[in-house]
Amino acid sequence: MNAKINRFERILKTRVKVRDDEQILLSIERREEERIMDVIENLGVKRNRALDSFGEQGEESLTVQDLRMRRKAIDFIDDRICREGDALSGVRKSIENCEARLLEKHREVKVMENYISFMVENLQEEEKKLEQSELDDIAGIRHKSAGRS
Repeated sequence: MNAKINRFERILKTRVKVRDDEQILLSIERREEERIMDVIENLGVKRNRALDSFGEQGEESLTVQDLRMRRKAIDFIDDRICREGDALSGVRKSIENCEARLLEKHREVKVMENYISFMVENLQEEEKKLEQSELDDIAGIRHKSAGRS
């Protein structure tokens, strides 16, 4: 029985390691999500500055080429915001999948812990019964030998 418990404890250690690896992966994905959100926020600030600059040309006389370049800069920022938004969607989907896998890993670990606990309790009960049986035998032997004296 001890060998069986030891085997299951090794399996539990492996499952705990897999669960811990999944938690690390989830934290990496969340950091990536935060990084992308920061990039999108910074791009939004740059876009607003570019729009303000484009709208506040004031008395400056700008050529058509200058206006086109400013507009291309704004379009470039918009395209980058769109790409980063797509990347953010992908990372969020990955986080969602990772959370689902992590939940399953938690369940697996809990099931293994409960099963090992159950086996240990059964082993302890068997050992107590065996010990009690031995004590009963010893008491019976003493009782018989005391009766003969």
